[in-house]
Amino acid sequence: MLRSKMILMAGAFAVALAGPTSAAFREEAPLPPPRPADLAPSATPTPAASPPSLKAPEKADQTCLTKLIASGAGAEAATVQQPIEGCGISSPVRLDSIALANGDVVGLPDGPILECAFALVFADFVRAIVAPLGAGTVGARVDSIETGPGYQCRNRNGLPDGKISAHAKGLAIDIFAIRFADKRRVALAHQDGANEASYVRATRAAACGWFTTVLGPGADLFHANHMHLDIESHGSNGSYRICQ
Repeated sequence: MLRSKMILMAGAFAVALAGPTSAAFREEAPLPPPRPADLAPSATPTPAASPPSLKAPEKADQTCLTKLIASGAGAEAATVQQPIEGCGISSPVRLDSIALANGDVVGLPDGPILECAFALVFADFVRAIVAPLGAGTVGARVDSIETGPGYQCRNRNGLPDGKISAHAKGLAIDIFAIRFADKRRVALAHQDGANEASYVRATRAAACGWFTTVLGPGADLFHANHMHLDIESHGSNGSYRICQ
């Protein structure tokens, strides 16, 4: 009898101890909250969207520059300043020289900075028109061309307002004078003799087939001492040309 009571008392004591201990454990170490569905192990995470490629323009620039150099031009990649809205060149290059098919080289001492696509057009114009016409009309090899800087972040004709210039987009170049191997300098503003005058007229007329804008002495006061060439689009369909 005594033994049975002792067993019952021991069991009750054990139950009394077990109850509070389990409750305390539940309070001190609660179960973690359920994981959100999108973080559950069974869920497949959605890959982050890839950022737009920043190398495509660089690849396009390099492709054009490679083509320009392969054509025989002395050129290198350049950078430009954009102090006002509307200025800038997507593929700026500095053009230092243009090699001809016969191995001669026409220098560009001003090192004009141009849009690469425009530099390709201008280089072809020098090879096909400026150099051979000079040799045939003036009777001497074209040595170099004075062009000015090419890129200029400004409005047309340098006015304080108005439309942005094609120079501000690298799509224009000016020819002030052409120098020959015999030391002659034929300026666009003035020529000595009939041969030099014929050369300038022929070069200017031919330019109208290569560029969308050709302005020179006589066109207006802003172009009295040089010939402006650009490939900026004109008109609703881009086919309009200015040749003055």
